[in-house]
Amino acid sequence: MAFETPASVGLLADYPHLVAEVGHMRWREWGRPPEPTDLEFWVSVTGDEAGRISLPVSWVGVDGDGQAAGAVGLAEFDIDERRDRSPWVTGMIVRPDQRRQGIGRLLLATLTDWARGRGTLQVWVATGGEAAVSFYNDCGWKAVETFTRGSEETTVLTRHL
Repeated sequence: MAFETPASVGLLADYPHLVAEVGHMRWREWGRPPEPTDLEFWVSVTGDEAGRISLPVSWVGVDGDGQAAGAVGLAEFDIDERRDRSPWVTGMIVRPDQRRQGIGRLLLATLTDWARGRGTLQVWVATGGEAAVSFYNDCGWKAVETFTRGSEETTVLTRHL
């Protein structure tokens, strides 16, 4: 089976009509305790993170039908427990029917290229679950610590640019 990546990846700010769709994807993935459960929260945060020039900034993968296939953000901070380092990958999501097709890798590559172009030397991400940690490892990220946050295990990974 041949896989296709999205027709395009661009700044979410250039696709404002997809903010609600990306917010809805994020809510479906993470909208349960201990995270906020209100859909409007996720849509609002997604819009707030759709910067163009400075942090926070987000990218969206757009499929051939013009729908959001995935998204990723870069922000100054992500988790309160680790505000001593910056910037952080935030809201990395790929639509379930689009996973394992290279979209996540393409989104991360776009993010790291943008950060490198602005003089960033290192980027961080906090995530949970074996599949997510494996994805970042496969993309060249290295785990630096694991700790319990609430009732969930969180792994912090980094990538030198």
